[in-house]
Amino acid sequence: MINWSADLPDIKPKYQAIIQLIKHLIQTDQLIPGQRLPAERSLARWFRVDRSTVTRALAELSTQDLLVKKRGSGTFVAELPHLKPLTVNINWQTMLESATDNNTLAMEELDQVRELDRNKIIDGAANELPSDLIPNLGTFKLNWQAYLKDQKHASSTGYLDLIKTLSRQQEIQQKIDLIKQTVMIAGGAEQSLLLVLSSLLKAGDAIAFTTPSYFNSTAVFRTLGINTYGVPLIHSHFDLEKLEEVILKHRIKLLILNPTFQNPTGETLTRNQRQQVLALCQKYQVAIIEDDVFGWLVNDQNSVPTLKSLAPENVIYISSLSKLLGSSTRIGWIIAPQAIGQRLLQVQKQLDMVPSMLAQEMVNSALTSSEFSLGLIKLTRELQSRREAVAKLFHKYRPGWNFSVPDGGFYLWITQDDSDIFNKLLRKRILVKPGTIYGATKNEFRFNVARMDAKRLKELEFRLMN
Repeated sequence: MINWSADLPDIKPKYQAIIQLIKHLIQTDQLIPGQRLPAERSLARWFRVDRSTVTRALAELSTQDLLVKKRGSGTFVAELPHLKPLTVNINWQTMLESATDNNTLAMEELDQVRELDRNKIIDGAANELPSDLIPNLGTFKLNWQAYLKDQKHASSTGYLDLIKTLSRQQEIQQKIDLIKQTVMIAGGAEQSLLLVLSSLLKAGDAIAFTTPSYFNSTAVFRTLGINTYGVPLIHSHFDLEKLEEVILKHRIKLLILNPTFQNPTGETLTRNQRQQVLALCQKYQVAIIEDDVFGWLVNDQNSVPTLKSLAPENVIYISSLSKLLGSSTRIGWIIAPQAIGQRLLQVQKQLDMVPSMLAQEMVNSALTSSEFSLGLIKLTRELQSRREAVAKLFHKYRPGWNFSVPDGGFYLWITQDDSDIFNKLLRKRILVKPGTIYGATKNEFRFNVARMDAKRLKELEFRLMN
């Protein structure tokens, strides 16, 4: 039984404390969909506040579609929210702005340089693995009749065999408890993010993420009209005081984190940092989206529990294979609490964002291949070798460049004193990703080590020498 007076958080203003309490009770299934709340007079008496304070809290929860007021009957916990009609007015100006912002122009410039000078460029600005490092999984065979049969028996969450494969992998490798969780297939990590945001937020809502961050370069937030606020992540220090300040000042609804081999810095939050972030977000009832696309590249010796495994009911987990099998492998997955998962499935179906069954079958074949685990081990070892080799060259020929060498991933994040470094390196035919794309300064840049095989390392050394 709920002890309303004892469970009220000790924060001000009181209406915010009431909002947090009711959200917590819904999140922990102490209040279930369709359940009637006590009368406002009773709540005011138990909370020792004016009735107007209770009215304000319930009204705000109603605008968030968490409660429903029924005239003459009282206030009820909402059933799964119905989607708004898809025929909404489009803000074309916002879409045009997102297509022509500075980040987009910078990305187009990088692409143009690659195309014009593809054979001479040392490409440290790439986002993905080169083809020679993608695990060789052999040839896939497809039984067409079996494929058609599988299509008929597909679950709303995706191809059932792939769901089972991923569930085993998440429970064993990531130690995620899947009880009361929905595992669903989506079209890559960025589409997963779009799906979650469009399902749970509305225009004008606010989210936070670390800076620098690749989230700064995506147009998803602007397209959806979502306000974004950065929280510094510098030399493995995540500024929790700043995070709390941002949460309180901007009424943050979601925190989006890439806590393992963060893009672009390569930073990994420690277990203690993760627990502190979770505790702070639980205090203010801020949900977390954990983007774990680099989780595949973690060695057991360096593994840190995922946020999802530490707090399964408070975290929506996103991952994909695009960083591993190539950017064209547009298959990702989401693990979310069941109530949220049902909402995501509803939106996914209405927006027709369900990935092709053929792609799902191919990914399942890849994950269950005997070559996959061996290829993964070989890949992590080769990436480590290339990280160390590039770092050695940078230390030798550019001692003024400051960076740390991460335990995994593709990237080195460099800080130095020259604000014109991008152009100076480009004149040497060395392409890097400018820090401005990630919300940092012109004095910072990201370098992808994955393409630096023995031949390119020699060429890189020659260009750094001269």
